[in-house]
Amino acid sequence: MRNSNIELSNIAKLAVDYINMTDQHVFLTGKAGTGKTTLLKHIIRHTHKAVVVAAPTGIAAINADGVTLHSLLQLPFGTYLPENRPFESVNAAVTTPSTLFKNARFNKTKIKLLQQVELLIIDEVSMLRADLLDCIDQTLRVLRKKRNRPFGGIQILFIGDMLQLPPVVKQEETALLRDYYQNNYFFEARALSQHPPIQIELQKVYRQTDESFVHLLNAFRHNQQTPAQVTQLNEHYVANIHRKDYEGYIYLTTHNYKADSINHERLIELKTRQVSLKATVIDDFPEHMYPNAYRLDLKEGAQVMFIKNAPQGDPDQEGKYYNGKIGTITRISSDEVEVTTADEIKVSVSKHKWENKRYTLNTMTNQVEEVYLGSFEQFPLKLAWAVTIHKSQGLTFDKAILDLSGTFARGQLYVALSRLTSLEGLVLSSRLPENPPDTDDALEAFLTSGYAQDELKNRLGDYRRLFIINLSEITFDFSGLINTIRDHLTTFDKSTGKSTKQKHQQWTKDLLVSTNPMLEVGQKFVKQVNSIMQQGDPIPALAERIAKAQTYFETELFKQIEKIRAHKESLKSASGVKKYLKELDELESAYLNQTKRIQKLSLVVTAAEKNSSLDREQLEEYTHKPGFQVAEVVPEKKRPTAEVSYELYKEGLAIDEIAERRGFVPNTILSHLTQYVESGDINALELIDKEKLQNILKVKAAGAEGMSDIKSKLGDEYSYGDIKLALVYDKIANS
Repeated sequence: MRNSNIELSNIAKLAVDYINMTDQHVFLTGKAGTGKTTLLKHIIRHTHKAVVVAAPTGIAAINADGVTLHSLLQLPFGTYLPENRPFESVNAAVTTPSTLFKNARFNKTKIKLLQQVELLIIDEVSMLRADLLDCIDQTLRVLRKKRNRPFGGIQILFIGDMLQLPPVVKQEETALLRDYYQNNYFFEARALSQHPPIQIELQKVYRQTDESFVHLLNAFRHNQQTPAQVTQLNEHYVANIHRKDYEGYIYLTTHNYKADSINHERLIELKTRQVSLKATVIDDFPEHMYPNAYRLDLKEGAQVMFIKNAPQGDPDQEGKYYNGKIGTITRISSDEVEVTTADEIKVSVSKHKWENKRYTLNTMTNQVEEVYLGSFEQFPLKLAWAVTIHKSQGLTFDKAILDLSGTFARGQLYVALSRLTSLEGLVLSSRLPENPPDTDDALEAFLTSGYAQDELKNRLGDYRRLFIINLSEITFDFSGLINTIRDHLTTFDKSTGKSTKQKHQQWTKDLLVSTNPMLEVGQKFVKQVNSIMQQGDPIPALAERIAKAQTYFETELFKQIEKIRAHKESLKSASGVKKYLKELDELESAYLNQTKRIQKLSLVVTAAEKNSSLDREQLEEYTHKPGFQVAEVVPEKKRPTAEVSYELYKEGLAIDEIAERRGFVPNTILSHLTQYVESGDINALELIDKEKLQNILKVKAAGAEGMSDIKSKLGDEYSYGDIKLALVYDKIANS
């Protein structure tokens, strides 16, 4: 989108309300250019819910600032069948409920993370297969220990345009899946059969301003174009196009080889010097997720396309270019490329950094946080004499030549046409077919099954009522807290006197006894909530009742917190209790987090009383106001993350153990420790096998350039962390 600061329309605000005020699944859709990505980013910034963002493919995940569904949930590749089959009839590429967790390894940190997530956003949902969604459903039910609730009770926001590119299903998979699904779209998943998503369609088109063009696009989107409209577009057909007559146009085609061939030929024709600009890849950023070429071969005079919007807040850049804008290179250096756009604006472009990340749970605050894994830094440009229709999704062009002769999938025709801002910039190198691909009846039925906007508004109150009931049940369910204490009790030695910690077993049992009454009181309160919510106007009465409950439960919870703090204070001078004190910190956090859940419910109900929704900013403002923190542990000054890893290493922990404790991948810990190799505090050979190190340096000496090049020659046995460590070792040895 050219403008990421678009004020939310009424229908967009309604989508936000459904996310913040209900726990209903939502399918957010809209034709190309209606602002789905803008709204996605708004929701991420403003929802009060613990949210993670994922997508079916690596590139889509990077573009959405999220992660892949497979990495988030360790999903198997291949086909998922929602029913168990005899073992002998299931091959390695097929997974069933009984084999789903056969090779999965979920550590405690990942399970706790998934148990805290309230909202899962899945972007580019047109590519999401029904069987994969059922696989996600089964995974979440098991890991969240809520087998009777779809997706384990997580709300899902699906985002995408189903009339664009469909899911990819191999021919051999089709025969397997047809026994379970009528088609492969996500909405056919069994997990949605009883709880279909609320459909909300964004209407206003920001990419195109020509109403007649918008009307024409809408007809093609729904496969309802008339012969007259096909004729109208075919008037833009030009036979035997001479490309010199169409400088500044981008050639949209259906296959990669066509686009690559055109770009390669046009680059060779230029007589200017070719410059190769290599990306900088740091830490963990898999090659299949690269958002641009690792090596960009460019020349002055080359036609290029921006693949990112200009950064906001930069007066020299903002508004000068957008994702899909075309220009010509007028100057190249190693750290800057000057591009002159069709409207004669000169833009000096620096490298852009894309980050690969994952989500983790901060066990002390119970907050879902993003963890950096690696980065890919490259100029946000690519050769743009030609691009495939598939890779043009999300881009905007003023002028384009469309080669639709090989259009093989429904949706491609619409995607190609909708990239343009107007008909004025359209040239067809082949005529549109008289009979385009048929519309899928099941898809059309799904897209027309949603409620009108007024009906969605009318139903919001009922869905909010259900949400508050469900949130109350979760909030005042103290079984999780009780189980935390019980789990802690299992860590004590069975025989007395075996450890310093052992003498405090009775103290823990007493803590459990004094906490137990809250379980029964919480259950009684949930029944009261259910009763109140059956009244005609329940919110005022509920707000009053929750205020009283909050006072009672906070008082009881703070009593237990003070017991834990007093117990920790008494152990300050004791020896051999470092691990035990850490466990007590986690116990204290469990009580504090229970308190926060109650306070959040109170804020949700208060917002409902004002007929508004709770915003993340309001939640954070409340949790940081004076008086809220009376029961909180005052955090120590935050240390650099590498320093924390180094301290654990000095304590004797292995890299895998540090990664497990900190919720990182081992490669990240290795990257942390490499800093201390460079400073001389750690010998590199403590962290890497000597033979491995020598192999890396041999490949480097043979002419390999950069970590990606070295890794491609060595294979998966060598991580980016290993390679970075070897290069630092080499640097020290030769300094």
